[in-house]
Amino acid sequence: MAAAALTRQQPPPVSEPSTGRAWRGRLRFTVAAVAAAVVLGAAVVFGVANGSMRDQLSQAQASSQQMAAVLTARDATMMTGAVTGGGTVTIVMSHSRHALVFTAADLRALPASRGYELWLIGPAGVRSVAMLGVGRHDMTGPVIASGLRPGDHLALTAEPSGGTARPTVPMMLDVAL
Repeated sequence: MAAAALTRQQPPPVSEPSTGRAWRGRLRFTVAAVAAAVVLGAAVVFGVANGSMRDQLSQAQASSQQMAAVLTARDATMMTGAVTGGGTVTIVMSHSRHALVFTAADLRALPASRGYELWLIGPAGVRSVAMLGVGRHDMTGPVIASGLRPGDHLALTAEPSGGTARPTVPMMLDVAL
């Protein structure tokens, strides 16, 4: 009985290394819950009776799955930065997925004739990712940018509201990926 009192009954708790696994676990759960809520909400609100709604729902589900894959990738890295003129961005990138998820907050309001455009710029050329819409609480995104290539930069510019074929200068954000 004396030996039993001195013998550990359970192994010591294992603390996670500071590699970000804890935040990834919470992030994985949050992303899955948000994606499920979006898909379920869209199905309930819009129904899936006609083909176009089904296509939109499928696209939203595919986009959510792609975002979840980037956010939960083992090599996911998060970076934040300031936008020239005001606002901040958060980028979660995965080289193994060749994609990133972009969000922005508190971007400076632009006239109705202008909008923010997100670009991938690199050795292979210039590619427009999306025209950004400002959502609730001055939040923008999330936007997925796929097809990342070595040497790419992510850039943000203010363009005419319909977008442009090439970014104008000055860049409000230029992040080496």
